[in-house]
Amino acid sequence: MNAVRFLLAGFLATAALPAQDLLAGLARIEITPAQFGPMYGYRNRKCGPATGVHDALYAKALVLEAGGSRMAIVTMDLGSIASERIFARAKAELNLPVVLLAPSHTHSAPAFLAASLGSERPSAYLAEVEEKVLWVLREAAAAMAPARLSLARGSIRLGYNRLLLREDGRARALFDNLDRVPHGPVDPEFVLLQVAAADGAPKALIVHYTAHPVALGTTNCLYSGDFPGVLQRRMEAAMPGVQAMFVQGAAAETNPLFQGRSGDTEKDFATMTRMGDLLADEVLKTAGRIPAGEAKPASIRHRTETLTFQGRWDKQQTIRVGLTTVLINGEIAIATVPGEPFLSMQTRWKREADVPSPLFYGYTQSTGDPWPGYIPDIRSAAYGGYGADNATTIEPGAAERIMDHHLIQLYGLRGMWLSEPGRP
Repeated sequence: MNAVRFLLAGFLATAALPAQDLLAGLARIEITPAQFGPMYGYRNRKCGPATGVHDALYAKALVLEAGGSRMAIVTMDLGSIASERIFARAKAELNLPVVLLAPSHTHSAPAFLAASLGSERPSAYLAEVEEKVLWVLREAAAAMAPARLSLARGSIRLGYNRLLLREDGRARALFDNLDRVPHGPVDPEFVLLQVAAADGAPKALIVHYTAHPVALGTTNCLYSGDFPGVLQRRMEAAMPGVQAMFVQGAAAETNPLFQGRSGDTEKDFATMTRMGDLLADEVLKTAGRIPAGEAKPASIRHRTETLTFQGRWDKQQTIRVGLTTVLINGEIAIATVPGEPFLSMQTRWKREADVPSPLFYGYTQSTGDPWPGYIPDIRSAAYGGYGADNATTIEPGAAERIMDHHLIQLYGLRGMWLSEPGRP
């Protein structure tokens, strides 16, 4: 990949340690398309192909290993991703049975999957992304060294719930909210997962936050990571040597409060930047208070499965949804859901996971199954609106069943399911 511009952020090589110690490796690569094509996310985009690049797009990898078990998290400045090749090759070539592909869902990225192009075939850019993701996984896996994990939490409300109940008793979307009315419910919490070297020096910081990256609207024709891109650049400028990463939550019906909708490129990007800066300000304050993390025996356990659902409108349709539940050190529980999950899935996971640090990874592909689109909870599916009954194809009850399985898998990873009845 000599022709690819990249920056590798790895740890210094060290002597081998016992298998129970946590190892981590980091890498990154630019994935901005070399050629301009159609843009992701808006049906009523006011331009054809992209006309330029405002800020570069990246894929960033974190590989973790403990007790002989490996996993990877790959964050990407993309709208969505679906790939069989990445998972098959990562497992066969890199001994990575768990890869979490987590696009930020920016609507200013290229459209390259068949579904987003409205065609039967993806664009050639998919193959390019696959090769670059495999490269960055390989580089991260080669940079493994002793590491520590620690978490911190903060809160800032930068989103609103766009599904509003109307006079006819049905919900409909308020896509543009230029008065910044804080309609709810939303989840204002952000969670920071820090990866530090054995000496406690921070090496990576993953930000988990929940808001649709649509600060840029339908008139934008430039590739951009939207506000998550601003956030990551601010973090890396303020924390030299630290790889900043962003994981989206269950943002299906959560829009940003700051929206550039003037049609003036300079003004709209300034509004988008304001959204990213506000989040970055709070994240950096909280990052300064993150403990270094303890050096202790580590473990990584996981369960992956694919659930099958019926189509909501076409009863003959079959929709497969791949899930992975991860438990790290018995304390950090990750639930991955591909497509666009509704907020209630995240709040339920945080409420019922019964571990110190439940993390919900929305828009995250962990199997080679297709992108499933919007996944509304039962109530939202009944009241309707964009993503709830419009622009969704999955049967009602899918969200609840998905979270049931995540909870069942988590209790299994914790060793809670007995082979016979317990004591009375």
